Amino acid sequence: MAPIRYSVEYLDYCTTCEKKKVIQCCDKCGDSVCENPKCCTVYPQHKKEDIVLCKYCVDAIGKRFKEVKEPEPQTYKYLGSQQTT
Repeated sequence: MAPIRYSVEYLDYCTTCEKKKVIQCCDKCGDSVCENPKCCTVYPQHKKEDIVLCKYCVDAIGKRFKEVKEPEPQTYKYLGSQQTT
């Protein structure tokens, strides 16, 4: 179970925008979030409950990613059969 960072009076409102009523809880940290795309990201799952992440957890996970540079594709020349005369 995720730790609750806020007191009971804040549980009815979104911890990000603090305006809307709570619809979901973040699956990583347990914060309460509304369904506004600015407050959370919802990842639908097949035959399971949706995964909900608040914007703070999405930012923290995004910082862990590293850019991978792909090597440039090599080009090959077809030499074929060269005739000497």
